[in-house]
Amino acid sequence: MKPLRLAAVAGIVLAGLLVSPAGPAQAADTSYTFTHQGNPILADGSYYSADPAPLVAGDDLYIYTGHDQAGPTTNDFQMNEWGAFRTSDVQSGQWTHYPSLARPETLFAWATAGRAYAGQVVQGPDGRYYWYLPVSERTSTAADKFAIGLAVSDSPTGPWTDYIGGPLISQRVPTANDIQNIDPTILVENGHVYVYWGTFGQLRVLEYAADMKTPVGTQKTVTGLTGFFEAPWLFARNGTYYLAYAGNNAGPTSSCTPANYHACIAYATAASPSGPWTYRGTVLAPVSSTTSHPGIIQYKGQWYITYHTADAVGGGHFRRSVAIDKVEWDDTQSPPRMKMVVQTPVKQRDRTPRANIAQEAKVTVSNDPVPTQYWVKALNDEIVRANPLPPDMWGTWTGNNPAQQWVQYTWDSPMRISGSQIDFWNDQPQGSGVGVAAPARWKIQYWNLATGQWADVPNPSGYPTATAGLQNTTFDPVTTTQVRAVFDASTNGSTYSAVAVEEWKVLAAQPASVTAPAITVEVGETELPGTVPVTFGAETLQIPVYWDAVTADQPGQFTVKGSVLGYAAGQVTATVTVISPGDTAGDVTAPTLTLTPSGSAGTDGWFRSAVKVRAAAVDDRGGRMTLTSTVDNGAPVSASPVRYTDVTVSGDGRHTVSATATDRAGNTSAPASLAVRIDATAPVSTATVTGRSVAVSAADATSGVARIEYAVDTGAWVTYTGPVSAPDSNKHTVSFRALDNAGNLETAKTATIAADLSGPLSGNVGPIATPTASYTASWNSVTALNDNADPANPAQAQIWGTWSGSRPATQWVQYDWARPIRLTGAELKFWKDSNRGTGDGVAEPDGWKLQYWDGTAWQDITATYGTSTTAFNTVTFTPVTTSRLRATVSANGNGTTYSAVAITEWRVFADDPGTQPVAPVTVTVQPRCIAGKAYLAVQAHNDGGAALDLAVETAYGDRSFAAVAPGASAYQSFPVRTTTMPAGTVTVRVTGTAPITADYGTLTC
Repeated sequence: MKPLRLAAVAGIVLAGLLVSPAGPAQAADTSYTFTHQGNPILADGSYYSADPAPLVAGDDLYIYTGHDQAGPTTNDFQMNEWGAFRTSDVQSGQWTHYPSLARPETLFAWATAGRAYAGQVVQGPDGRYYWYLPVSERTSTAADKFAIGLAVSDSPTGPWTDYIGGPLISQRVPTANDIQNIDPTILVENGHVYVYWGTFGQLRVLEYAADMKTPVGTQKTVTGLTGFFEAPWLFARNGTYYLAYAGNNAGPTSSCTPANYHACIAYATAASPSGPWTYRGTVLAPVSSTTSHPGIIQYKGQWYITYHTADAVGGGHFRRSVAIDKVEWDDTQSPPRMKMVVQTPVKQRDRTPRANIAQEAKVTVSNDPVPTQYWVKALNDEIVRANPLPPDMWGTWTGNNPAQQWVQYTWDSPMRISGSQIDFWNDQPQGSGVGVAAPARWKIQYWNLATGQWADVPNPSGYPTATAGLQNTTFDPVTTTQVRAVFDASTNGSTYSAVAVEEWKVLAAQPASVTAPAITVEVGETELPGTVPVTFGAETLQIPVYWDAVTADQPGQFTVKGSVLGYAAGQVTATVTVISPGDTAGDVTAPTLTLTPSGSAGTDGWFRSAVKVRAAAVDDRGGRMTLTSTVDNGAPVSASPVRYTDVTVSGDGRHTVSATATDRAGNTSAPASLAVRIDATAPVSTATVTGRSVAVSAADATSGVARIEYAVDTGAWVTYTGPVSAPDSNKHTVSFRALDNAGNLETAKTATIAADLSGPLSGNVGPIATPTASYTASWNSVTALNDNADPANPAQAQIWGTWSGSRPATQWVQYDWARPIRLTGAELKFWKDSNRGTGDGVAEPDGWKLQYWDGTAWQDITATYGTSTTAFNTVTFTPVTTSRLRATVSANGNGTTYSAVAITEWRVFADDPGTQPVAPVTVTVQPRCIAGKAYLAVQAHNDGGAALDLAVETAYGDRSFAAVAPGASAYQSFPVRTTTMPAGTVTVRVTGTAPITADYGTLTC
């Protein structure tokens, strides 16, 4: 069972296609020339290209590409041919396009159609052109059928012919390997040919002779490439060798990618074309498509990088388009480094008038750090895809999902809002308690500026939870700096689904009109005021505005247009007066200075984030000033000439910001100061389970704990006042969290109250066991074994599975109970995504067996074991009493490798009398010899305060005793009638209590 990976679909072979016998691929005769300056090179959406591989041939630059042909909602690489772009002047933007230079099935007789992935053309020592191309081998029996073919031509545009007649590289030639053989990159140097290839973190290198096809030595594994994922590109510059590649060391602290579906372009250097390699950093940030693929080359004295994006009209992750930008070098370092590439065109703010204001908000979420398959920036990027991938959304799935999650937007200044549009995503239905489902319910809250508390928005029109398009909610207008959506996760009564949102728009209330005030600037000033006054009835707010670019180069007046955030009616026009900065004669009036904090406002004057304090000044002459600011006891910091300066205050605790403003005439304002209190750290709570109750405590170092809340199972949150007891004998989950006085709400934690196992147990006791396993894939869950769910089409979280790159011959799952239970049977259902005999994926196993723990070792349970993946495999056996049961599974294989194994549900059945009180009886057993024969003497002494009815059971007979008085004993001697007596056990039963046993040893008379 493989996780969804962008290139995982590369292993799918397009079968059943009719293929004509292969012959020379003809030179392209459908080329055309176009002019487009900027990126992507071909941007109109008429043809999508990917995986660029540049080549300099004579005076021309060629960029060879694959052809993306996926539909707008297809999340798969549909690539059936290769093409190329050619130019003799990159800056001119004039390109000749060869849309179809070759197809796998016509170029290579041994290849199937489709999967025309990334290749590279190089010029060989003989002057001919060689095209290394990954294709799918038609008759291969390998686990992965990808191979690298080699075509040759006298011209950069063909015709191309198969140079070898079979694969250059595959899982069997020139030597065996078990990687996916794609993404070749080649360096030809002094008669030596170096070929690198690989993907999914596996990279190989092999040297070839000058004939381009004869191996020299053996293939080697490449190391030293931090975060390597795929798409290597090898080149040399001034005696240093560079290996660029698509990197994917993901996470919030990663220098490369925020999400594991993204890729940056990283690189390493070496003194030899075969390494060893040293990681040097990144050269290209993640692009708009999830994949990234470099091609770096020098052309006419300038270095360039070619790559692909999703930026063309109608583009997407599987509809990519090639771009080209300059590479600049830092030759002050040794070896020289590539500078970060500036992608062009530089993206500009969308200033289209619209009601949505979410795109300008700071986003915070309850599940920080966000799981790396998701991307929090997708929440407010204003992109909604028809068939999104995980990085196109914010999501919460981890396999252990809490009952509630939230997302929050914060603006620097108060905004007037009155609506919301949200786009939920799901892969499971509501009520399933697994996977990702639309929330059971949700609501919108705003930060009430008057009370310093969260409040529900007034009179909402409703909170729809459909997952088809944007869901609309309107409400009475409110003025706030913060808004959040709180989601109650969908549940099946015991577990919770995750939540995912592709886009959340917050809509501004619309004023009747907006009139921009007159603006005064100095000569040379390019920044206009960042806000304009907007009136809503009796309330006037300063709302952000984004102006057209201006240049105030001389005194006078001009008009400028701007887009007011959230104002959908159109742009506003302002008159700008330009003054001379030297006009200070007679100025004796000091500026007016204000300090305004912004951040995530908490309760009681606290902030729950770092705070930006804007020191803004106004001078009666309209000119700019010098602003001097100080934080706490730090050194003063001055900025000049400015109209405002922003001071960042961070760190939990109490702070003071002070500032003064001095105009150009030397007039200084009175000092202004502002107290800032920050508590950005949530309180920490801990729970202690004692018996069948949970006690919770919490601490907060800064503002103090306001309260603790708890919920039992799926119940409502309640204020904690003391230990929480289980409401009945069943297993229960107690969720708990703490809130501090600043308003930081801790992410909920859970404590489990185990089921009371003292009573009789019957039926399926799997759900009250603790499951463990030899290994569990990160996208599966060991708790799926006993979640009491058996869906027809389980999500990955509803399966226990073991897929990994290394799959052993056996795996096991185990249940542990708090006490021994009398077990009578079990049943489990296997899951598969591959056929037996493949040695890959997840396949029906060869077999399995149950084992129970006898106190010192595992003992096999003899039974008949089925291996169905469509029905439960039921096993009944002679009852055993144990606290541990294990199922050991033998994986199926192909003789070399093994498939993984997976189980959707494992039920274990009991017929158990329960744990009963122990009678106050002391049992003494003595084996004896009388007249050469063995006897067993049993005495049961009543230690209690009431008469007891006793029954003594032995291997040599039974005896009952009525009303044995307190302090008295019942005695019986049982004849064995032989000279030897083996070791055994005597059982004494007392009505209403647990049996009492006593062991005895072997005796020979």
